[in-house]
Amino acid sequence: MWLAPASLVVAVAAYYLVKMGQGEFRVFDMAAGSQQMESLPIDWAGFIGNAMAWWVAACIFGPLLGWAGTLARQPHLRGLAFRLMVPLIAIVDVNLRLPGNPELDGAVATNTWTAVGIAAVVACVLLSAWAVQTSIRARRTPRP
Repeated sequence: MWLAPASLVVAVAAYYLVKMGQGEFRVFDMAAGSQQMESLPIDWAGFIGNAMAWWVAACIFGPLLGWAGTLARQPHLRGLAFRLMVPLIAIVDVNLRLPGNPELDGAVATNTWTAVGIAAVVACVLLSAWAVQTSIRARRTPRP
C-alpha cells in the first residue's frame, strides 16, 4: 500500500527535476508572426505548484491503486475488473485525449495512439478470455 504512493512521489519529483534542468520553455511567438521559437524563463512557482498538486494526488490515489493491484492478483473472475483497469484507462485516455488536441496532431502521434488503443482492446479481450477459461477449469476440477 505504501510502495505505490512512494513510487508516484518519486516519479513526479523526477519529472519536474528534469523539466527544471532543461532551464526554459520554448513557445511560438504567434503575435509576432515569426516562425522562430522564443525562449521564456521557467516559472518556478508554477513548477512547485504543479509538483505539489501531483504529490497530493499521488498520496491520495497511490494507496488506492496499490490496493487495486493487490486485488488484481486474485484468481479467476474475482480479480478481472482490477486486471482490466490499465487497458480500460488506456482506451479512455486515447478517446478523450487524441481528438481535438493540437499537440497530438500528426501521423506519428495518431499512429501511436491508435496502436495503444488497439493493444488495450486486445489486452482486455485476452484477459477476459483467460479469466473465464480458468474459472471454468476450476469449476470442472474436483476439489479434494
